[in-house]
Amino acid sequence: MVLCSNCSTPLNSEFTFCPNCGQKTRLHRLSMKDVFHEGLHYFTHADKGFFLLLKNLIYKNGTIAKDYVEGKRKKYFPPLNFYLVVATILVLVFSLITNSTKPASSDHPELKYIKDPVQRAEVTRIYDRQAIAVQFINKYSNIVAMIAIPLICFIYWLFYRKGKYNYTEHMVACMYMMGFANLFYALIIVPLSILLNLKSSYPLLVLTLFVIPQMIYCSVFYYRFMGKGTRSSALKATSVSIFAVAFWFVFSSLLVGLYIKNGFWGIIK
Repeated sequence: MVLCSNCSTPLNSEFTFCPNCGQKTRLHRLSMKDVFHEGLHYFTHADKGFFLLLKNLIYKNGTIAKDYVEGKRKKYFPPLNFYLVVATILVLVFSLITNSTKPASSDHPELKYIKDPVQRAEVTRIYDRQAIAVQFINKYSNIVAMIAIPLICFIYWLFYRKGKYNYTEHMVACMYMMGFANLFYALIIVPLSILLNLKSSYPLLVLTLFVIPQMIYCSVFYYRFMGKGTRSSALKATSVSIFAVAFWFVFSSLLVGLYIKNGFWGIIK
């Protein structure tokens, strides 16, 4: 009797897979083909592949989270894995479009009109912090996305705290929901804004193109996730989604604005 190479479970000769861990019993030496096959299998597995999940998040969205929370967990790509993949894509997209060199604040045209050296130094620091903030958001977009999830999830849980789902189950829904929204931003909104030169000329238009579809998607997602199917539940899902997206936008903008304006009252230079 041989032992499983993975978990050392005794195996009968007729076993094709280990009954304990599921690994194949007949293994061969690794090749590059095996490595790439496993990577491709991870994203395209017929039962729970990444791309199948994307399709379902378009057509079924909140129903996916509802199924996962209620026990159909082998059927779908795991929510945390999905969100981490999206966070990696965010970093990759922003690294490709972001200039790594920090713009010189001394070159800003407004500074030449400021004669007072003290005021000039303060305005220079503001432009320095503005450049640092933009670079941080672009470079660490995955961290920003990870911070957003528990805060947005808390809002949904707070409004639905009398419902049947706990905070962790709302977290699962938010990882699917916000992961798809972030992917939409990275792969659709950002390339479109660059192609049409919108980001520098019409930044509010770019924000609108992202925020409004996000609010609509989140509203439909949570309406289906909660599964009540009434007009009042649709109205509640819409109201909470608008509030959650607006709250994150205002909260993050306030933090960035405070840093740029005074470095959090001088705590950070």
